[in-house]
Parts: sequence; C-alpha cells; structure tokens
Amino acid sequence: MDDAAMSKGLLLLYVLGAYIVMTLAVVVGFASQFFYWIFIDLCGFRNRNANRKLTSANNKKDNEYYSLIIGSGFSGLGMAIKLKELGTDNFTIIERHGHVGGTWYANTYPGCACDVPSNLYSFSFEPNPNWSYFFGRRPEIGQYLEHCTDKYDIRRHIQFDTTVTKLEWIEDRHVWRVTTKSNDEEKQIYARFVMAGYGPLSNASYPTDIPGIDKFEGRMCHTAEWDKTIDFKNKRVAVVGTGASAIQTVPEIHKIGVKQLLVFQRTPGWVIPRMDRPVSNWEKRLFARFPIIQKLVRGLVYWMREATALSFTYRLPIRHALQEIAKLNLGRQVKDRELRKKLTPKFDLGCKRVLVSNAWYPTLEQPNVKLVTDRIQEVKSDSIVTRDGTEHPVDIIVWSTGFKVQTFTLNIVGMNGRSLAEQWSESFEAYRGATVPNFPNLFFLLGPNTGLGHNSVLVMIEAQIHYIAEALLHMEKNDLQMIDVKQNVHEQFNQTIQSKLKSTVWQSGGCHSWYQDAKGNNTAIWPGFTWDYIVYMKYFDIDSYIFQ
Repeated sequence: MDDAAMSKGLLLLYVLGAYIVMTLAVVVGFASQFFYWIFIDLCGFRNRNANRKLTSANNKKDNEYYSLIIGSGFSGLGMAIKLKELGTDNFTIIERHGHVGGTWYANTYPGCACDVPSNLYSFSFEPNPNWSYFFGRRPEIGQYLEHCTDKYDIRRHIQFDTTVTKLEWIEDRHVWRVTTKSNDEEKQIYARFVMAGYGPLSNASYPTDIPGIDKFEGRMCHTAEWDKTIDFKNKRVAVVGTGASAIQTVPEIHKIGVKQLLVFQRTPGWVIPRMDRPVSNWEKRLFARFPIIQKLVRGLVYWMREATALSFTYRLPIRHALQEIAKLNLGRQVKDRELRKKLTPKFDLGCKRVLVSNAWYPTLEQPNVKLVTDRIQEVKSDSIVTRDGTEHPVDIIVWSTGFKVQTFTLNIVGMNGRSLAEQWSESFEAYRGATVPNFPNLFFLLGPNTGLGHNSVLVMIEAQIHYIAEALLHMEKNDLQMIDVKQNVHEQFNQTIQSKLKSTVWQSGGCHSWYQDAKGNNTAIWPGFTWDYIVYMKYFDIDSYIFQ
C-alpha cells in the first residue's frame, strides 16, 4: 500500500472515529438536557424559588441606586432583565455609546457577523424565531438586543453617551461612588452593587512595536473603530492582521473594487467552512408556532459545539481528524502551493481562535490581492516597509489587530485604597470570573477565564447572572450589606484553573495568543465544558465569602 493510500485510510479512520465520539457526546448531552427540561421545567422544580424578590432593593435614596450596571450589551441587558425579574427597578445602566448593543453596536466594519449559530447566540429565555440566517449578522443581532431592551422595559434605565471614569469604595457607607462623564460634564452617583458588563472586546488595540504609524498621511482606521467615510474604490489598501475581524472584512473590502489589496499576516490561523444558509419562511413560522422545536434545535447545536471540548480541552485523538479536515478545506480552496504553505499554521487547531469563513481563501487568490508574510518594519507617509526592505505604497491602512484584552483602563479603587489595575497587573484573575478580593459588592460579567474557544459565551453570561442573583438574594434574606470573596479561596480557584489549562490546546498547542498575558498564563479561556461552569454557578457558595 503506497503512502497516499495509507494517508487517506488514516484520515478516513480519524474522521470515522471523530464522528462516532462526537455523535455519542451529542446524544448523551442532548438526552441529558431533554430530561432536565422534563423534570425541571415541566414538573415545576425550577419555579419553586421563583417568588423570591429583592424587596429592600426598592428603598430608594437620593442619588443612590441599589445596583449600577456598566454596559448594555448581552451581559448588561441580561443582568438588568434579571434584576427586573427579582422585582427591583432601582438600578441604572451606564452606556458610553448612543445605543444598546455593546460590541455589536461598536463594531461596524463590513462583513461583521457572529461565528456562533443564531439559535445559540441569543438569550435562552428570549428565543428569536425570525433569524434570517443560520449565523447572525451584526445588524440583526443589534435589532435583537433593541427588541430585548424594549420588551423588558430596560431603556428608561439607561444613561446613554455616558462613560464611567472611576469607581471608589466608600467603606463607612458600604457603597460605590461612581464618577461618570457625559458632554464633558462629570457627576457622581452611588450604588450598593456594581455589575461590570462592558466585555473584553471593547477597546481597539493598535501595534506598539511598529514605528511611524503617526506619520502616515493617507486614511487609516481600526476594524473596531470603523470609519465609514473612507472610500476604498480604486485605492491601494493594506489590511494588517488576519484574525477573526480581518477574515470578515477583507472579502468585503475586495468587493468594493480596490486597485490593490495587501494583507499583512504575522501568523496564519486555522480556517473552517462557514456552514451558513438563509432560514426559510416556513422554518420561521414553525419556530414561532412551536417554540419547543427551536429549543430542541438550540440544544442540538449546543451539544454539537460542546463536543469539540473533547478535542480542545481533553486533547482526545479526534483533534487529529478535525485538523486534517481543516487542512482539506485549505487544500480544496487554495490551489497555489506557495500561498497554501503561507496559510498553513504550525500550531494545533484551536490553540488560537478557530476562524470561520467561506470567502477568506478565495479572496486571497484574487489577482489584485497579495498576502505579505514579512514582518512590518515601519510605516512611512505613503507606504509600509517590511523587514526584507520592500516598500509597499498604500493609500489606506486598516488595522485589524484585535482588542486590549489584557489591559484594564477603568480606575477602580477598592478597600484600603487598593487599585484594581495594580492588583490585576500582578495577576489578571477573578474568582469564578465574577468577584475579586478587596473589591466588595463588585461583580464582573465575562471576567477572567470565562471566555470560550468552542461554544457560545452567552451560556457563560447567563450562568454568571444566575450566580450574582443568588448572591443578592442571600444578602437580602440575611440583611447583609457587604460581600467580599476570601483571598485564599480566590487563589486556590485560580491555581486550579491554571493547572487545568496546562494540558489544553490553548496552552500546549504550540502558539502564543491573545488568550495569554505577558507571563504566558491563559487569563481568557474557561478550561472545560460549559456545562461544568453552569453546574458550578448553579448555587451560591456562601462559605467562600466574607459578609458584613
């Protein structure tokens, strides 16, 4: 048997094994969810505590709220809806933009879309039967969040075009003093609890190791700060970066009719096909009339994606099959051998964020598109110079270089004058991704180590919201004013997280990514199944906290 036949046979074996393992995982997981639905939803066990309310939260004081939420994306809106469910209106939301939506409002670059199926990238309690595509586009996700805002009467609680500039813990009152800025005017308000829901993908990151950026005389913007006034037609355009935003933006820029498109790549990423399609009208009508069917579809999609944790987290042999399938996708779409070599990653699938696109590879093969893999040395007034000495004349530069995930910009001062920025500069950690010692009555949504590389972060957000609600209800019941996580509990939890991460693809897959801090610790990803986290956050662990 020749080598080619052996390779094909091995690939077939891998694919068959992966199919069997993932099918079993889906069946077991889906069956578990089905029985959970029968016994918890239908039998009413979920509703046995539904009447618990935050009655004291409605005792309003001048300029003081029960809770203050930062951000009105999925995290902030979800938290606000939960507070409404708990019977309180005594909260406010601070939103720096003029609309709700968070990252889905701020990111307006062409082609912006979600790489998680729509039925899973939505609140579990608010399914949308009218998604136009299997994968949601930015405008429709924004419309969904606007719908949730109005349906649950959240809009009147939001202070738009307002930025939080400082949080300071007032020990003798057990409240946070919150400094906000709007129209160049600062004011201070107070809140017993603060929920930070502004998300990690909110502040654009520009390269700090490339000199001359400020000398460029052409047009320039970041994908996270898109400039709609730029005219790309018949221009020489450079896109720096080949991550999740770039693979959506580049094909759309090319469609405009650019003269030349240069794509500067530092490290190639694994790209898998986008299994997308329009949702037919009869499917929409079916979901609207029988919501249980959409719930079952959501469950199926969830467990299919959850099964990939077997590859990323537990490094089972199916990872080889998934990577070979990604290689086949590359070989099928890119015929040029040299280009294919430049686009082949040297790290394991999943080590960096897996990219999802059907248009990325075909665009790079277009005659007026060039992939540049030499590192950028400097930017001049009308060109980009690479380290091999080549000067690339350009009219427009688009920076697609990610977000400031590891940089904390908000000034938060906790107990005894402790700065959160200083504490996190030593180690970017939180207990269960939600609380930090020395910063009482402060909760984070999508905090450290609650990001995902395989499933929908909305699953994590809803688990955190439930956990925070349980904490608030416990404090209400026992007439407690302050909650602070114990230092030893916090340290032990994060030591366990980092220990678990060592064997995962994100730490042992042969790459360095934005998931990691300067010390090499992974501060972004949850090292396991999401259902682990859901169970973990189901009940509030009283013994892990100090109360007053």
